[in-house]
Amino acid sequence: MQKITAVIADDEKEARDGIKLLLENDTEIEIVGICKNGIEAIKAINDLKPKLVFMDIQMPGVNGLEVINSLDKSILPAIIFVTAYDQYSLKAFELHAMDYLLKPFTDERFFKALDHTKSFIKQNQLEKVNANLLNLLDFYQKEQKEEGSGKIIKETSQGNKLINNRLIIKSDGKIYFVELDKIVWVQAYDYYVRIHIANKFYLVRESLKQMEELLPSEKFVRIHKSSIVNIDHIIELEPHFNNEFIMKLDNGEELKSSRNFRDKLKGVFNI
Repeated sequence: MQKITAVIADDEKEARDGIKLLLENDTEIEIVGICKNGIEAIKAINDLKPKLVFMDIQMPGVNGLEVINSLDKSILPAIIFVTAYDQYSLKAFELHAMDYLLKPFTDERFFKALDHTKSFIKQNQLEKVNANLLNLLDFYQKEQKEEGSGKIIKETSQGNKLINNRLIIKSDGKIYFVELDKIVWVQAYDYYVRIHIANKFYLVRESLKQMEELLPSEKFVRIHKSSIVNIDHIIELEPHFNNEFIMKLDNGEELKSSRNFRDKLKGVFNI
């Protein structure tokens, strides 16, 4: 029989090691990935396509529900949630027939959840299980939308250095991986910024100054107190009054630069 591939995702090393130890003697299970945060979990599940995932709900930055909500719903693995949620929160799992392990759990409880989930995998009944999971995710996503803006997740604790030339944006209960090349411009919007991607934008709780510090200066230039533009998306510069310019962007939008930021433009375009 083909082994059931499994991924473990938990920010606590003791929890990861504990689950790994409990699975090591199970000849039907093959651990193919161990993740210490939500970003690693999204990548591992997308790349490895495991049949089974042990998912901690309360990981910092990107939690377990956000991980699952960011995956392709047509190929969801079986999920055993590991949680320290209170009794009120657990009612949501019980309502949607989700299997979960409440920390701290006993070996007996672990193997009961594992055996139950393995039976669904062997019988190819994941669609039935995941239908309940999708109901839970739909409920969670509606709650997140009511909270409003998103935020940027840092992939590293080393200052503002970006990894893999992308922004990771948490919004509406999902995680979006946005390539820097696809960002057209960034707009100040009250206490937030709008990150414009072609014909859509992400509303993020950051300041424009923070975005200016985060984005690479060789590609992104501050042209106004309320806007930063990706120079690769500028298709035309038209001189305006008082050393200002009208910029035409490849997504059809037009921005006006401020004379206060003319020196930054001169450094990029020699104008």
